[in-house]
Amino acid sequence: MRNKNYLLILLLVIGLFYGLNSCKDKNRHSIVSPVSKEAVLSPKLLNSERIKMAFGSYGIDVLKKNSKLRVSNLYSLHDDKKITRTFAVVRYPERIDSMFLKEHTKILDGESIGRVFKEGQWKIEKQPFLFGAISASPDYVKVYNLMGHIMPSELAIYIYGFNVKKGDKSYHYATISEVYHPDYLTLTDLKTIYPDAKNYLNNASFTQTLNQVKKEMKAN
Repeated sequence: MRNKNYLLILLLVIGLFYGLNSCKDKNRHSIVSPVSKEAVLSPKLLNSERIKMAFGSYGIDVLKKNSKLRVSNLYSLHDDKKITRTFAVVRYPERIDSMFLKEHTKILDGESIGRVFKEGQWKIEKQPFLFGAISASPDYVKVYNLMGHIMPSELAIYIYGFNVKKGDKSYHYATISEVYHPDYLTLTDLKTIYPDAKNYLNNASFTQTLNQVKKEMKAN
């Protein structure tokens, strides 16, 4: 009887040992190599590149579009579900320059603005207009739901002129407003990416644009 008890204890110890190692192996395979915060906040990245670097994937859905406006969802995938990382509102000028009509057509078809111009060998220049934060409000529940059904939260916003350059000629393409998931970019993060952000905090000259963005956040 004593030998049987010893044998049973030995089997239990062996089972526990292999069980622990099995868990360690599973955890080891589930861990994704982290990307440093410093790398994610590099000013050299396009927003699409930054999302992919931070979350491992990137995609875009156009939620609304017409000749003057595009509202889009820039997302990453988590457990095969789309999580909005940037809610973007793009305002086009009255006239689109013929120099980048090909790029504009691709963008109207739903492609990423920065990526299209980068692939077209254009130099991208962002002209800051406003850095700020949109206070938490139940009015923006649809955007919070797109962001993974998060609780009402303060959301950082960056409004800028998207300009492109080829040779010695520069062109204004659009005014872009980006509202960020709080786990992606905060106002503090934006100040790290753009050191001159303090000069454009809550710029009163762009209050109307900010209000237009809030209107789209309620509508989508």
